[in-house]
Parts: sequence; structure tokens; C-alpha cells
Amino acid sequence: MRCVASFEVRSEVSVVTDDLVLTINDPRGGFKARIKNIPRSEYTTPFLLSLQIYFEAPRLEEAKEIAEELLANCLNMLAFATGAGFRKHRIRKIVDAEAPEKGIRNILMWGEKVEYDDPQPFLRDENARSIERLLEHDAPPAIRRALRWYRLGIDAASPDDQFTYFWFALEIVAEFQKPTEKVHDKCPHCQSPLYCEKCEKHPEHRPYAKQAIRALMMAADQECDDAKVDLLDKTRNSLMHGATLREIESSLPDPHESVVDTLGQILWKALVMQFPKEMLDGAKIGTPSTYVHYNANAVAHVQTVVPFDKDGHIDFEFKGITVEMKPPGPPQSAHPFVVRMTPEQYDRLSRISYKKGDHQEMLKRIQRDVQKKGVRIYARVLATDMSLIRQAVKMKEEGEWQDLFREIFKPVDGSGAQ
Repeated sequence: MRCVASFEVRSEVSVVTDDLVLTINDPRGGFKARIKNIPRSEYTTPFLLSLQIYFEAPRLEEAKEIAEELLANCLNMLAFATGAGFRKHRIRKIVDAEAPEKGIRNILMWGEKVEYDDPQPFLRDENARSIERLLEHDAPPAIRRALRWYRLGIDAASPDDQFTYFWFALEIVAEFQKPTEKVHDKCPHCQSPLYCEKCEKHPEHRPYAKQAIRALMMAADQECDDAKVDLLDKTRNSLMHGATLREIESSLPDPHESVVDTLGQILWKALVMQFPKEMLDGAKIGTPSTYVHYNANAVAHVQTVVPFDKDGHIDFEFKGITVEMKPPGPPQSAHPFVVRMTPEQYDRLSRISYKKGDHQEMLKRIQRDVQKKGVRIYARVLATDMSLIRQAVKMKEEGEWQDLFREIFKPVDGSGAQ
């Protein structure tokens, strides 16, 4: 079936005029791409290109993976031909481009991107003191370079890039602390030292890079065995020869992205080894539960009439149906609070939350996010909401919800915000 996918692409360059549409036709007929600017009225939003790809897919449900591969091909060639940066921002829609019956088309629609991603409230004074302690160690240039690649690996958007950057860091550390003692080459089958019949001895040499990396992995992680080292080494070889993690996923654990976490955790332990043990006493350092950046999005399969533009192409700006992901509240940077109340106070909160007012959404958020423990009810309050509530109570504002929270905050029996 013929499909057309609509992407938004971040780019360092734009089409010379907003009304010009560039068309790229694959000489082998695999796809057709149409590129145009998305004019913006606010400079606080990033500049984006609209990139639409026409292609063939067995079914609409399989079209996304094919479209993503074609998009990567287009972006690769755009970057190569222009020397400018291009990166996928998001996918918007995939439309069945076959001639429809009665004008109704099948569409996959992705939700609008959530306006913001809240950080995880984590940094405390003890983190700053730990960093000061670690900075007392004058790390050699090689270790500083390895720390740089570790940082870039944590931040990289793609798991393939993350694995590659982590490997760079691991190799730098391994070369830096490579032992001077000579080692034997081993038989690839039985792992016994190779013997030269002419010289009548086992040849020795300083460890090669691969041997140094293996030794570092084993020393850094007691749970690291030959099978794990071989898996990481084969993954590295595949990536360095042009494959992707998705292309070799059959040879990787499930999910295939977990190999990134395996390497990242070993690298972190190897970096920890580069600091004197006495500097690590009491230091607060650690690793995330996963290094891979996962994103949640909503996708809907709908059937509707789709208009065409003046050139006869599907007009992706059609309105009427939207898929939206609603954030739980306003942007947050601090930890939420917990408020303890009686069942009677919670009933009052519920009633007030259904009354129209300037802060109805805030009250509904608090009313919905509760847990009951014994005779008390605990409500989760976002940091920005708590700031507003405290300000209202401090300024002695009048109103039902203000009076309710003044009562909740009274330290009569130890209840209140925590």
C-alpha cells in the first residue's frame, strides 16, 4: 500500500523561501520526499522543517519502521550534501495514500509532544560536597578525557551513540592503566598460550588494546565473565562496522538496548577505580537505573477524510482531530510535597474542586492524587502548587480552599505538609 509519513526535523539550515517545497525523488523509486519550512512566530520555539515521505508498506501498522529508515536515509544525505545538522524532532502522522472508498482514509496520528520534560529532583548539598571531595584528586588528562566521553554517552540521544561513547571512554582508561607485564597470545580454541616451534618458546608482548579492555572489565566488575566481555566486544565491532543495535538485536539480550546499560555500569565502576579509595569514603555517587532515554507517546488509528493541497498532495495541516498527551500539572523542578488530612477535610476538598474558580485545576490535581493509610488521607501536592497555597495562606487570602489549607496546616496534632 502507498503511504505518506509526516515528520518534523530540527535543522541548522532552512529552505530559502517559506513557500518553496523541495522534492527529492529516489532514482530507484523507493520513496519521494517533500521538504519545506515550518514558519514560526516565536523565537522561543526551535526552527523545524516539515519532511514528508511517500513510500510503499505492506500494512499501515508496519509503515512507521519503514518510514523511520527512509527518514534516516534522507537525513544522512542532507547532512552529507550540505554539511549542516539534521535531526528528527518527532513524527506527526502516517496516512494511507491509496485511493480511498468514499473519501475515508486510515491515519496513524501521534500525540502532540508534551510541552516540557520535568527533571528528577535529585541534587542536594551532599552531592556538591562529594564533588568537592573528588576534585581533590588531580585526575590525569586521560581520565579527564574518559570522564568527558562518559558524560557525552549519558546525554547522547541514540543508544547506538551511547554505546560507542562509553566504549571510547573504556578504551581510554584501559590504555592509560595498561599493565607493563608482558602476556602470551592465546589459542582461539582452547585459550592456551601459543608456542613457536622454531623459537621453542611462548612469544610475549605488552597487552593489546582488546586484551587491556578485557582485563579492565574483569577487574572493575566481579560479575563480568568471558561471555559478557565477548558480547560487548562483538557489539562494539558491529557498531564500528556500520551496523545498528536494532540490526543485530537477534544476537543481543532482550531488550537489545540493555547492552548499553551493561557497558555503562562497567565503565562507571572502572572510572571509580581511578580515584583513591579514601576519597570515596562517604561520597554520594551512583548510576541511573538505565542510561537509555525512553520517551512515551500516544498514537491513535483513526479514519477520516483528508484534504489535498493545491499541488495534489495530502495536506497534513488538516484540523478537526488531535491526539494529545496532557502533563499532570505545570512545570516542576522541585520535589512534590505530601499533605495529611482527615476524611472530612478530604470530602471538603473534593466538593470545592468541583466548584468553578481560578484554581480549580490545582484542587482537582490534589484531590485525585491521594492514598489512604489508616484514618488519615495523604495527598501529593506539586511544588508549584504548594508554593501558591503557602503564599495564599501567608497573605491571609479569603476563600474556601484557603480556609481549608489553613486548617490542614495547623500543627495541632502533628498533621500538615511534609
